[in-house]
Amino acid sequence: MEYSYRDCGEAISIESFPTKLDKAVKAVESYPMNGGHGPASYSLNSHYQGEGVNAAKQLISEAIDKHSCLKLLSSSKAYHVADLGCSVGPNTFSVVQNIIGSVEHKLLSLQDRSSNVMDFQVSFNDHVANDFNTLFISLPSKGRRYFAAGVPGSFHGRLFPRQSLHFVHSSYAVHWLSQVPGELSDETSPAWNEGKIMSIGAKSEVQEAYAAQFAKDIETFLEARAAEVVDGGLMALTLPYSKSSIHVQQALFSRLFRILELTLIDMAAEARLDEVKVNSFNLPCYIPYAEEIQKLVERNGSFSIEKIQPLTSATKGFGARLDARQCSLMVRAPMEGIITQYFSEEAIDEIFERYVEIAEENLEFIAQSSALTEDLFVLLKRKA
Repeated sequence: MEYSYRDCGEAISIESFPTKLDKAVKAVESYPMNGGHGPASYSLNSHYQGEGVNAAKQLISEAIDKHSCLKLLSSSKAYHVADLGCSVGPNTFSVVQNIIGSVEHKLLSLQDRSSNVMDFQVSFNDHVANDFNTLFISLPSKGRRYFAAGVPGSFHGRLFPRQSLHFVHSSYAVHWLSQVPGELSDETSPAWNEGKIMSIGAKSEVQEAYAAQFAKDIETFLEARAAEVVDGGLMALTLPYSKSSIHVQQALFSRLFRILELTLIDMAAEARLDEVKVNSFNLPCYIPYAEEIQKLVERNGSFSIEKIQPLTSATKGFGARLDARQCSLMVRAPMEGIITQYFSEEAIDEIFERYVEIAEENLEFIAQSSALTEDLFVLLKRKA
């Protein structure tokens, strides 16, 4: 079975979540990254995300230097950092090391800090099913200058006491939705997303359903953080974004997920997977426009936007360096939990073996993904 490049469009999807923090919260769909250190683990297959983390380091350091509240720094005995959607490492450790090093550098410039030693507390957050054992076994012991804690739970709701966080970080996480919009898997709905697993390249009704769910989720995210972050505290977010429908379809992650679409469709045609299930399967991810982020932050009103800009990571030619097996692992590491729960554990190996076959036939399509993959860096400051 051959696949031409013109066949490889894309799409994404997800479900509904309440906006009031004080109400009982519906169970959020929880699909953690693959734990452990095995061949399909996230820790061994998150180099792409790591490039984005590295690209954001200088911007985070500059943010701490230019936008930190000096009164807050000079009066605080402890500085509390939270990394939301931390997974299992190693990227999260690199992030917090950079944040703490930047704060320490800033403190050196404050003359009145010479007699006041700052402690650092880092809270690593992810879903309750995250592999926290692997995370903390991997925790750096040599040279670590912070107290560490795990905070399980969805960042779509409250996680921390009021006014307790000084710096919040999240990379490649807030584009994950709390749930797949229900209308995407309803055959009678205009947003029925048959033949697609995402919003990219899908019809307008599907994209609108995704966008509406993303707006709800960002609102609950910002409401929760507004309660938890101290006045003058900072929040740095890195996430994939869309400049246009063509731009997002050229991105490497879009093309890798298009191969997954083709894999599922292929297996359904051969009765290796239930066709009804394949047609109703959607991923809980949404790639927003920068303007959407800006409007949602402004509508919330609790944070000022200090910086919002494209983040060009060092992934030039990344797609061209991948073989079919590596492509499958890049998708399997974050998505195995979702696919397993939907199709069954017995099917997972066959799905990704077929993925390798189809990726092999489409390596040129993958290699021709955007030479420079742009993500979005957003720096917010809690208003007083």
